[in-house]
Amino acid sequence: MEKKKLKIALFTDTLCDANGVSRFIQDMSKEALKCDDIELKVFSSTLKNYCDLNENIHIYKPLFRFSIPFYKELDVVFPPYFKMSKAIKEFAPDIIHVSTPGFVGLAGRNIAKCKKLPIIGTYHTDFPMYLYKNTNSNIAKEIASYMMKLYYKPFQAMVTRSPEYLEIIEKDIRFKKEHIHFLSAGTNTRRFQPTFKDESIWEGYGIPKEAMKFLYVGRISKEKNVQELFEIWKAFYKQSHRKTSYLILVGTGALEKHKEELKGYNIRFLGHKNSEELAPIYASSSVFLFPSITDTLGQVVLEAIASATPVMVTDMGGPRGIVESAKAPIGWVRSINHHNHWVEILLGIENKEIDIDQISHEAYEHSKNYSITKTFEDFIDIHRYELNRL
Repeated sequence: MEKKKLKIALFTDTLCDANGVSRFIQDMSKEALKCDDIELKVFSSTLKNYCDLNENIHIYKPLFRFSIPFYKELDVVFPPYFKMSKAIKEFAPDIIHVSTPGFVGLAGRNIAKCKKLPIIGTYHTDFPMYLYKNTNSNIAKEIASYMMKLYYKPFQAMVTRSPEYLEIIEKDIRFKKEHIHFLSAGTNTRRFQPTFKDESIWEGYGIPKEAMKFLYVGRISKEKNVQELFEIWKAFYKQSHRKTSYLILVGTGALEKHKEELKGYNIRFLGHKNSEELAPIYASSSVFLFPSITDTLGQVVLEAIASATPVMVTDMGGPRGIVESAKAPIGWVRSINHHNHWVEILLGIENKEIDIDQISHEAYEHSKNYSITKTFEDFIDIHRYELNRL
């Protein structure tokens, strides 16, 4: 029996931003175009242009926008609600998926309620922890937790891309366990792979080809624990006898203001890079460092291992699960509170006491478990299941 065509409207506040979630949603929209029995349309509102625009991506000009004090790179936008509502009426989706709890997500949530459509949401970021990292306020964290409960209350189901967050959604968001789905993680392994390795790219950044290159990709901000990474690196650099390793940061953010004072520690800021520029940077780096504890998955970690780059992550958040699920070592999991543990690994790599060649091979092998096509198939299965439950 032929399956009925499934129509999904996905609302997201992050689509054209320089982050892993944006690239993930763009990849999912491309996967949908391959399917005859699926129609996925992505709705967003932004003035940014870090986007691969497909025919099923619909971007609306915001009515107005502003930046939040501790995250100036993130635009908080007020989308044209009535234009979006009219587009949904014309599209007539079976179900609405809300990817983010911002104002675009809120528009999708309210449109779904008005049109009596089922809603599914993805828990991409641990926002209560995110706010705590930026404000150091337990009150802000508790308020955020309460707001998340209210926001997700009308949702029929929730999705997380990390098994570590199944319990958090159940306890903190107060969502019933049977309505929480685990979505297998995936990345575009055609876009990120070791064949893109090109040591010549470093010449333009003043980094010697023979240097050990430790990479970070993401927001250069407090909530990503980049300040902690700076402190770890400075401690490592002081203990290093060679002084030939470099910390390379790709992304933008408030902590870029420390650029000049950190130059003496072999720290380089490369700014924003698109996917094509990122691919050889990942593949030509020695190790990927990711100090964040607020990511529910860490798409950049998947991109790194797909490029055969070993990873070092914290013991909190989703990236830990990627590393610990591997059959053979693909990197290291260490507490961000113990800087000396990170420094010890960095020194071992620089002094060649740790052989990263085998770890690099295992990272690439492990990345084969993270197909974006498989993720998309699971995504569709979850939505069919929830529709059949009605």
